[in-house]
Amino acid sequence: MSDTSAPPTSARTAVLFLTFNRPDTTMEVFAAIRQARPPRLYIASDGARAERAGEAALVSGLREAMLAKVNWPCEVRTLFRDANLGCRSAVSGAISWFFTHEERGIILEDDCLPSPSFFPFCEGLLERYATDTTVAGITGDYRPQKSEYGPDTYGRVGYPLIWGWASWRRVWDAYDANIAAWNGEPEDYPRMADRPKATRQYLKLVFDAVQDGKLDTWDFQFNFQCQLHQQDFLHPHVNLITNIGFTDGATHTSDPNDPNAALPREEVLLPLRKAVDGREYDAWLDKKVFAVSSIRTKAMNRIYRWYLRRRSVT
Repeated sequence: MSDTSAPPTSARTAVLFLTFNRPDTTMEVFAAIRQARPPRLYIASDGARAERAGEAALVSGLREAMLAKVNWPCEVRTLFRDANLGCRSAVSGAISWFFTHEERGIILEDDCLPSPSFFPFCEGLLERYATDTTVAGITGDYRPQKSEYGPDTYGRVGYPLIWGWASWRRVWDAYDANIAAWNGEPEDYPRMADRPKATRQYLKLVFDAVQDGKLDTWDFQFNFQCQLHQQDFLHPHVNLITNIGFTDGATHTSDPNDPNAALPREEVLLPLRKAVDGREYDAWLDKKVFAVSSIRTKAMNRIYRWYLRRRSVT
């Protein structure tokens, strides 16, 4: 299927675009947003780091370049930080700002390139599940690549997958960057207690690190929120997002040989025919991402070794 065809109609839903200092990936994703023509666009950009020579000019130039490319009828709001807040505060703060103004919306980071049908896929499910408290969001991220189900179906997964996603204010209002409700024991939470041992160990590792303030990130907190409230994300059965940010300069995706890098995109078939609750994506993530064999990958080992070093000196 082509990933360059125009969407059936212009987007009707607001989009939050999270950016920083990568012109190449940012402008490629921005081109996909321009093609979708959302009626309201929110652009959030963290401030440059004072110790990085030339970064202030890079960040400022990128902000100007994006604004100059808005060539469709669109209300634009910006949250351009003067100082650098880091991933945890900058991203979570931007999402909170977005949902202060919007009841629902689509969120893209500067390295998550969507297929055209990602936008109507999210819009339809945002409307359909607006009051369903068992659903925390919608993702376009489907990494298994192959499914027995057709491109006009969608399923549920128990983890928030945020490489191109959408949600509601009602969900984000429960977000806690400090995960105060975490007690350090996965078995005390019904959703986590049912996961394989390796998954429980991994979640404990990252949730402990977040609560101790040793990980500058925002997404593990959202993962804990979904585990705590036993909420799902809705996902397509074809992949709608290519992460184009696996480069040496990336914060969390620095290995270009990572198997999740540059996955091909396809298109969903609209209108969506039915929901499938087979939970095959949960099983795939448990095996491929959270299992011991996956933790041995370079990225997971880097987190693990870094965390143990920090623990040994505190």
